[in-house]
Amino acid sequence: MQYTAKIYKDGESYSVTFPDVPGANTFADTIDEARNMAKDALDGVLFCMLERKDPLPVARTKAEPSKGLEAIHVDDRLAIAYTIFEARRGKSAAFIARKMGITRQAYQRLENPKASLTVATLIKAAEALGKKLSIAFV
Repeated sequence: MQYTAKIYKDGESYSVTFPDVPGANTFADTIDEARNMAKDALDGVLFCMLERKDPLPVARTKAEPSKGLEAIHVDDRLAIAYTIFEARRGKSAAFIARKMGITRQAYQRLENPKASLTVATLIKAAEALGKKLSIAFV
């Protein structure tokens, strides 16, 4: 999962905004620092959005490095947690937990980016959500 950051020189520093993720902004003294800060800003805003149960923003802006538009990857665990949350949309956590044969509290771990999940748990969640688990190395 990735979003495009707009990185541009702003006086003596570099500013970073995400056209598709409102509130994800930062700045830095160097371009490399700006890229690192961009990832932190993106992950931080998406983590807060997930905690508030906000819908995942749609990534519409395409990366074009020649125009200062760079792809920034979301933390893997955060991407997994948000993907599970979005797949559950319209169904209660309690309903999915029952289908998985686990408690609601145990289910909530699936939507927690700090949790460590096994492949077996992800397969079970996918089945309960009526989805297929797909893993790719890109």
